[in-house]
Amino acid sequence: MDLSRKPRLQHLDMLRGLCALGVVISHLRALLVVPYAEAARHGLFDKLLFALGGLGHECVIAFFALSGFLVGGSTLAAMRAGRFSLADYGVARLSRLWTVLVPALALTALWDALGALLGPAGAYQGALAAILESGPTAREPATHSLVTLLGNLLFLQTIETPVFGSNRPLWSLANEAWYYLVFPLLAFTFFHRAPIMRALCAAAGALALALLPGELALLGLPWLAGALAADNPARPSLARALAGALATLAALGVSHMSRTVLGDIALGCAIAFWLRDLAAFPSIGGLYAAAAHGVSEISYTLYAVHFPLLLMLWFWLLAPARSQPGLAVLGQMAILMAVALIYAAAVWFLFERRTDVVRGWLLRRLRAPRGAPVVSRCAGVETNPGDRQSRAERNAAF
Repeated sequence: MDLSRKPRLQHLDMLRGLCALGVVISHLRALLVVPYAEAARHGLFDKLLFALGGLGHECVIAFFALSGFLVGGSTLAAMRAGRFSLADYGVARLSRLWTVLVPALALTALWDALGALLGPAGAYQGALAAILESGPTAREPATHSLVTLLGNLLFLQTIETPVFGSNRPLWSLANEAWYYLVFPLLAFTFFHRAPIMRALCAAAGALALALLPGELALLGLPWLAGALAADNPARPSLARALAGALATLAALGVSHMSRTVLGDIALGCAIAFWLRDLAAFPSIGGLYAAAAHGVSEISYTLYAVHFPLLLMLWFWLLAPARSQPGLAVLGQMAILMAVALIYAAAVWFLFERRTDVVRGWLLRRLRAPRGAPVVSRCAGVETNPGDRQSRAERNAAF
């Protein structure tokens, strides 16, 4: 599946990066600032802080639409051209997810162990759940069992096991992995040449959907909408882009107020079809380009690793205190945001940036005849130039 010809989609990079930052801001607000009902004042600035700091879930819904647009759209294009390889697709998706997930799970265990040692007693069993909007509760304590670890590695969190440890954001990776699996099966129903294979793929996809939790399956609709939007590209249109932005803002308000699956679906679908116009507009240079590239490049790692570290620091240094909105708490948020970004950049440098190397290594072993030596990339040989992915598609996890 040759996806190497797709250019970098700068405005989607920026949206992706802003969504990752939005998730971190949401967690920082929950850790550091008292709830809105306990705030001593409710001025415009305070309302803005609570509004922007309460959009973490909506940012994840945007990730689903973005992933469908990038991964699903590329998959449909490859199937139409008759060059889709299910084996290559599987290796690409698993290497993308696991290259970040495996170190994220190890780091979660490390930060949780330090937090249990340095923080309040019982913090990871839900002792502070009454004052903490995010984090372990008595009903859902941080669990570090081998079964939970394996369940998260197999993307069964929220399906058969809880998320591993305190790393609550990992819930969405189960959604992402199952959408990756189900989508090509259902798409083969329309694109596979053999009727029997079309029927088998349709049955397998339908069975997988039937076995998944209802909410997880329904939240696949924004992912599907993203794929369909990418399959119907649009010419740049400022009027349509503005209409899409307004529709997205309206759906965002509905989703944020209703907090229902239907609201999430409406938001995700609105974003999905707005993405066509964002992708079609020409790139911008300078600082915008650098910021879009930089924050998008580390966004998956930032999403997957930030929360256990921030929770440990709060348990150790600040718990159980939280602050009224104001300049002092904004300073705390800025410092911890900087810590999270530096930490995520370091983890990205060590692991995520090697995703293509891991993928190439797996593909060479998959394609090598049994008993034949595998040529290393170090020798300057590639298995196939078409195996290279565009960064936009490669970065489409969540």
